[in-house]
Amino acid sequence: MKFTTTIVALALAASTGAVQLRFDNTYDNGGGSMNTVACSTGANGLAQRFPTFGSLPTFPNIGASSDIGGFNSPACGNCKYLSCYNLTFTFQGVTRSVTVTAIDHAGNGFNVAQPAMDTLTNGNAVALGTIDVQSQQVARSVCGL
Repeated sequence: MKFTTTIVALALAASTGAVQLRFDNTYDNGGGSMNTVACSTGANGLAQRFPTFGSLPTFPNIGASSDIGGFNSPACGNCKYLSCYNLTFTFQGVTRSVTVTAIDHAGNGFNVAQPAMDTLTNGNAVALGTIDVQSQQVARSVCGL
C-alpha cells in the first residue's frame, strides 16, 4: 500500500511540474536585515519599505526563490502561492498551502522560513527536509506589497 501511495505521489508531482522547497532558518529571524538579501536596495529593492524580515506583511512566510536571479532582480517581492498535496504526512489526502514573499535568490525552487514549511507539512519541516510543491504567481497585493 505504501509503495503504491509513493508511486502515485511521485507521478502527481512529475506530471504537474512540482518544484523543490526546503527551509532555511535565516529567514526565521524577524530582526534580520533586508540589506543581507538579493532584494535589498536598487530600483527593485525592498529594504527602503521593509528594513527587516519581520516588517514584511507575510512574515514569517518569506524566503528565496529561483525566480530571483540576483541583486535587484525584477522578481523581488514576487508573491507565490505554494501548495502541496501529500499522501504521506499526518494530514493524508489534504492539500496545504501558504503564500510567500520572495526576497532572495535560491538556486533551485524555494528556500523559506521554517514556519512556512511547517505550515505546508503540518509541523514536519525538520523531519522531511525537502518537499515538492506547486508554485503559482499571484498578485503582489496578496502579499501586502
